[in-house]
Amino acid sequence: MTFSSVSTFAPRTAEKPLHPILQPSRPRTHLFPFRFVACLLLAAIYFALLGPTAAWAISSQPTISEAQAWCITDETGALLASSSEDELFAPASITKVLTACVALDKGVAPDTVITIPQMPEEGWEAAQRAGYTPGTTATFKDLLAVMLVYSANDAAYAIAEYVGGSQAGFAQMMNEKAQQIGMTNSTFKNPHGLEEEGHLTCARDLCLLGRYALTHYPLIAKWVHTPQVTVPVNGQDLTFSSTDELMGTYKPLIGIKTGKVEAGCTFLGAARKNNVTLYTCVLGCATSDGRFRDTRNLMEWAFSTYKNVAVTRAGQTVQTNPFAFRYGYEVPVSSPVATHAMIWPDDVACSYTRTLTSSNQLLSSQATCGAEQWRQGDRIVAATSFETGWPQPSFRPYRWTFDWAAHAVARKVA
Repeated sequence: MTFSSVSTFAPRTAEKPLHPILQPSRPRTHLFPFRFVACLLLAAIYFALLGPTAAWAISSQPTISEAQAWCITDETGALLASSSEDELFAPASITKVLTACVALDKGVAPDTVITIPQMPEEGWEAAQRAGYTPGTTATFKDLLAVMLVYSANDAAYAIAEYVGGSQAGFAQMMNEKAQQIGMTNSTFKNPHGLEEEGHLTCARDLCLLGRYALTHYPLIAKWVHTPQVTVPVNGQDLTFSSTDELMGTYKPLIGIKTGKVEAGCTFLGAARKNNVTLYTCVLGCATSDGRFRDTRNLMEWAFSTYKNVAVTRAGQTVQTNPFAFRYGYEVPVSSPVATHAMIWPDDVACSYTRTLTSSNQLLSSQATCGAEQWRQGDRIVAATSFETGWPQPSFRPYRWTFDWAAHAVARKVA
C-alpha cells in the first residue's frame, strides 16, 4: 500500500485530575484565536510539503554558444536541463562507444588476434585512421584502445567485421543493444559513425549511452579517460593522442567521446565533482572548440546550481515484518544503498511516494518489498527500492507474555 503519515490517538476517558502544580491558574480561552491561527499555518505548511507540487521551472539557463541540441543528466539518469534533446542528429564518432559495448558483450578475449579487413574507399577519404594495412593483424585490446582514444575508424571497422561477420550484421547488433539500453530514438547503420543516411540519434539517448557505458564497462571507462595510447601498427609501435582536448584542461572530466562530421561537431561528456557525476551531450556544434566550451559551461552550471541531497540512508529501517520461517523473529525493511537527489534550490517543494508490502505480511530475508520515488515538481529526482534484511529476534514484551502463557498452558495440559 502507499505510504502515508497517519497518527491515531485514543480518547482520554475517566482521566485522573492533574497534579496541583500542573493545574492552570485560570482558563486559557484567551489563547483560542492564536491557536486557531497557528493550526491554519501548520496546515498550510503540511499541505504545501505533501500535497500536489507546482510545475518545476528553471529560473536560469546555462550559457550555450554553438550546440543545436544538448542535455545534461545526473547519475540516476534524471534530466536536469535540455534543449532539443529529442531532435535527431548524426552522432559521428560517439557511435564508437556503442561499438565497444557490443564487442565487449560478445566476450572477445583481450589478446584475440584480429586480421585487418579491406576498407571501403568511398566516403573514407578524410576518415581518421590508425593506419592498419589490410591483411596485417592486431589484438582486440589494441584495436579497442585506439578506437576509443584516437577515434580510429579502421579499428572500429575491423572489430565490427570480426564480431558481427559483416558491417550490416554488426549494425543490427548495435540497434538491439541500443534498445536494451533504452535508446528508443536512435538508429545505427555502421560501427564508426561516418555519415550515412539514417544513422541518427539524439542528445537524450546519447546521455543514456554514456551513463550505461561508464557504469557497466570498466575497460571503456579506462580508455575514454586516457590521454594517449601506444599500440603496434603494421609491426611498429605508434603513439596516439586522445581526441578529447577537454580532458587536459577540465579536471572534473572523466570522459567520454568526441565526434565530427559535416553536420557538426559532437561531444558526449561525463564529469565528477564532490561525489556528484554528471553526463552531458552537445550536438551540431560549428567548431571543435565550441563543443568543449559548451560542455564545460553545462557542467559548471549544474555543479554550481544544483544541490546534491541525501534522501535515503543505506540500512535505515522504515518498517519491520514478521519473518516467514521462524516465529518470534522479524526482518527489517530498508534501502540497501544511500540515495541522493539533484535538487533545484528554488521554492518548489519535494515530495515522495513510497509503496511497501503490508507490515503484517510474512517475508523472507533479502526480499524486495517496496520502492520509493522522489519528485521536485513534475521532475523525478531520485528513486530507490526497499529490501528485507537478516532476521532478528522480535524484542516485544507482549510477545514474551504470549509465549510464556502458551508454554504455561501447554505444561498444564500435559
